[in-house]
Amino acid sequence: MKHANILLVDDDKNLLRVLTYQIQELGFRASGVSAPREALQRLKEEKVDLVITDLKMPEMDGLQLLREVGKINPDLPVIVLTAHGTIDKAVEAIKEGAFDFLTKPFAKEQLRHVIANALKMTQLLQDNRRLSEAVRERFQFEGLIGGSKLFQEILDLAKQLSKVDTTVLIQGESGTGKEILARAIHFHSHRASKPFVVVNCGAIPEGLVESELFGHRRGSFTGAVSDQKGKFETADSGTLFLDEIGELPLNSQVKLLRVLQDGKVDVVGDPRPRQVDVRILAATNKDLRDLVRQGDFREDLYYRLSVAPLSLPPLRRRREDIPLLVHHFVEKIQAKLGKTATLDPSVLELLQGYDWPGNVRELENVVEHLIVFNRTGVVQRDELPAHIRHPMRPLGKVVLRLPDEGFSLEELERDLLYTALERHDWNQTHAASYLGITRNTLIYRMQKFNLRPEAASSKP
Repeated sequence: MKHANILLVDDDKNLLRVLTYQIQELGFRASGVSAPREALQRLKEEKVDLVITDLKMPEMDGLQLLREVGKINPDLPVIVLTAHGTIDKAVEAIKEGAFDFLTKPFAKEQLRHVIANALKMTQLLQDNRRLSEAVRERFQFEGLIGGSKLFQEILDLAKQLSKVDTTVLIQGESGTGKEILARAIHFHSHRASKPFVVVNCGAIPEGLVESELFGHRRGSFTGAVSDQKGKFETADSGTLFLDEIGELPLNSQVKLLRVLQDGKVDVVGDPRPRQVDVRILAATNKDLRDLVRQGDFREDLYYRLSVAPLSLPPLRRRREDIPLLVHHFVEKIQAKLGKTATLDPSVLELLQGYDWPGNVRELENVVEHLIVFNRTGVVQRDELPAHIRHPMRPLGKVVLRLPDEGFSLEELERDLLYTALERHDWNQTHAASYLGITRNTLIYRMQKFNLRPEAASSKP
């Protein structure tokens, strides 16, 4: 494991200093503490990849420390150091879960070998866990629901892109499934067993963006109480998904561009750049070209990110997929809640006719709401939220909510005239101009509906 962080624990400060130096010479990061309780505190504050501890210590022996380490991080490998006379204790430590032991004195090559094996085992455990999670989550392209031609074309492109190690920019409105598509691309790529790390660029405070992405060293700024790996290092050998990439501040865009160009990250407070192997998938609900024109997004970064653009269509442009999605969500939510409910055909008709500004995410939330609050086992149309039962319909520049039971056109005309007159303080010339009719026509219609200022209070 590159850049592995090794913590050494030994009450012999001279030995501790020598051992720290030897491990650093082997190419690892190493630091030492002489008190076991200090070591436990360090484990809670920073990421450690391996612990090497002496067995015989006055405050807390190595076996006790091993047990406490297991409580904090059961997957963290521990190597114990022992003298010839305490081999039995080392064997006991192995039974308690230690990875291996070294008998003092030991050669530098022995130390290298044991450390390499311990870190390799840790990497295998992490890879196996990620694979298991991937299988459980079933991030398959077939799990992205939609039979429409428009949606299938996107999936075909995504499948092609999963086979090549290139940067992908996924564009689409909020709720269209950009992260799900990114996960599917990752889990069908050769990096599937490696990390998939998500960063919401819009959720990071501007002053912490670089620390979050590239990491920092302890003491590099106020509040940096320990070393912290950045998301790029965490995603090393895997995929980094940069959601809401359009929210990234301009000064951070420069550093992101450098990583894309030469694969090196600048850790805050560390003069040495670190090489990383990361595939970038980015997503945005904004038009990055507009941001480039406005000077809010770097043009060179835009071209680097949009090597392979994918545009997810909004749900209103693929209404034929709504029944498939509804069926999928009904099955998923029923399994989660342990509750059975079916949808009346009239409900599905209304769902298919709604515009879904929140897209697939909004649809799933509505379906869950319907199943949670249904009492009869069959969801009826009157159980739908009012804004879906009575959607706002645009008529030219006017937006109206049309009731299911119909309405009176004359009442509508009277209401429009009244609203225009009231808005212009009953100035007939201004109201007529607002409605696009002559003043004489307005006066005629006012007389028709008996509209006058003194009658305003009687308006129904």
